[in-house]
Amino acid sequence: MGIRRPKIGPLEQKKSTGKTPVLDVGAFSKIKSGKIKVVCGVQRFTANGAEFVDGQVENFDSVILATGYRNNVASWLKEDSFFNDKEGYPRNPFPDNWKGKNGLYSVGFARSGLLGSSIDAQRVAEDIARQWSSETKHLRIES
Repeated sequence: MGIRRPKIGPLEQKKSTGKTPVLDVGAFSKIKSGKIKVVCGVQRFTANGAEFVDGQVENFDSVILATGYRNNVASWLKEDSFFNDKEGYPRNPFPDNWKGKNGLYSVGFARSGLLGSSIDAQRVAEDIARQWSSETKHLRIES
């Protein structure tokens, strides 16, 4: 449940799997302080959040799915056009792999290392900012 420590260290992981592990840059302290809540066992997503396998329902402004070290997204995500069924990677190759339908984004699935993940993250953030700006335009007060 929650975050598990890998069985091998980051250098050994890179050497044996060819994958670059992500090192903590502040998220762990926010998890410990309660600013970020780690949960597991999502039964389904609701219009405002998620329902968990224990029946508990929580509302969230946003949900970040940290799917772990293995790509198994295609096995549980009920969305058939974004991810490849066979390998679970986005159907569109890098650099057009980051955006799906209905607010679904993908970061780091393009097998293009940390640089590709960084580019994905930047594009996702820019797209969210554009949508937020568009959706809140009517709330702005002109001076």
